[in-house]
This record gives sequence, C-alpha cells and structure tokens, in this order.
Amino acid sequence: GILERLNAGEVVVGDGGYVIQLERRGYVKGGHWTPEAAVEHPEAVWQLHREFLRAGANVLQTFIFYCSEDKLELSGNVINITGSQINDAACDLAREVANEGDALVAGVVCQTPCYLKTHSETEVKAIFKKQMDDFLNKDIDFFYCGVF
Repeated sequence: GILERLNAGEVVVGDGGYVIQLERRGYVKGGHWTPEAAVEHPEAVWQLHREFLRAGANVLQTFIFYCSEDKLELSGNVINITGSQINDAACDLAREVANEGDALVAGVVCQTPCYLKTHSETEVKAIFKKQMDDFLNKDIDFFYCGVF
C-alpha cells in the first residue's frame, strides 16, 4: 500500500489533470465540472489513466471530481446517472488500468456545495460518508481528500 511504499523511501508519483485533459478532448463541459464521463465515455477515462500510468504515475485517482449528489443536481449536466454509478465506474476504470502496472488506486473524496447553502456539518459528513461507502465497496488502496 501507500504507507509501505512511503516508509520504504519510495517516491510515489500521482496523476492529475483529468478534468482539463478530458475537456480538451471534448468529454466534459466547462463550468459546472462533473465527472459523468466515467459513465458516458469510459474509454476516454480509461485511455487517460493509461497515459498517466505510462508516464510513470504510481497512483491513479478515481475520476470523480465534484461527484456528490447535490453537485450533480446543481450542475444540470447529468440526468439519470447517480453519484454511486459514477463512483463505481471510476473505481473500476482506475483499478483495471492500475493492475496493468504496479499502481495504487486513490478513491477521491470530493467537495460538496451543500455547506455553502445549509452550513450543516451533519449534511456534509453524510455526503462524504456516502462517497466513502461507495469506494469501500470497490477495490481502492486509500482515500485522497485533496480537492477542497
């Protein structure tokens, strides 16, 4: 896992830039960024994972940028796709490519706009728990909470 690699002194390189790269390729819309491409265009996300792996990434992130149910509803980009469906697809894509090399999969816990509206710590924690439960049902190596 990640801790073993770090404790052994290994330099661990992560990936990044999915949203920008997928926008440039025509798979996501600017504005209200949402990761529906993991379900609607899995081949594009899979290909980008492979490019990061070939470039030397040791960690592949699940492509779920801003994937909370409240953000999906707010964006208007996604109809008939749930956050859980996106999380599941994103986990499967990252794991499939990670297994081609010696890479780890980071389940990305993403921000939610609900706090700005409700200021409810309870609601925010419930949204985070739902995301994390989705990941725990999949084969991830660790959580990454860095897009805040």
